[in-house]
Amino acid sequence: MAGLLISLKPNEKFLVNGALLSNGPKRGQICVEGEGINVLRLSDVIHPDDVRTPVTRLYSAIQTLLSGDTSGDEVSDDIESQYRTLSTVFEGTKLDEMLFKSYKAWVDGRIYSSLCRLKPLLPIEAELLGLPAVEPGASTVPMAAAS
Repeated sequence: MAGLLISLKPNEKFLVNGALLSNGPKRGQICVEGEGINVLRLSDVIHPDDVRTPVTRLYSAIQTLLSGDTSGDEVSDDIESQYRTLSTVFEGTKLDEMLFKSYKAWVDGRIYSSLCRLKPLLPIEAELLGLPAVEPGASTVPMAAAS
């Protein structure tokens, strides 16, 4: 099956092209087939107040694209620049490999996958910087589209 397959928990909320949708009372799956359709689970969202490090800035930029709060034209150059900067910082480490997988998904147009591949970097970066770990989904009202 081509496209993005998402397994949903009961009552899980998610955005599709900026529209807030909710799964029913049972587990479910959706398959998103087609180009230009952006999906973002609210459980993958970080609150703007938690954006304070290079990886969280990149994660947030991709998140706002998926939520429909910005367009690709507005953030693509910024996202590319952030990937380049982080790649330089992480060069020669296992983090660089993780970042590359996210970047590859971004370049291939798999925006949600690029976000998901960044998620494991969040606690690692926080630990390296001596900061509390950012937990996606901890706040359920992070952006205008979700309210």
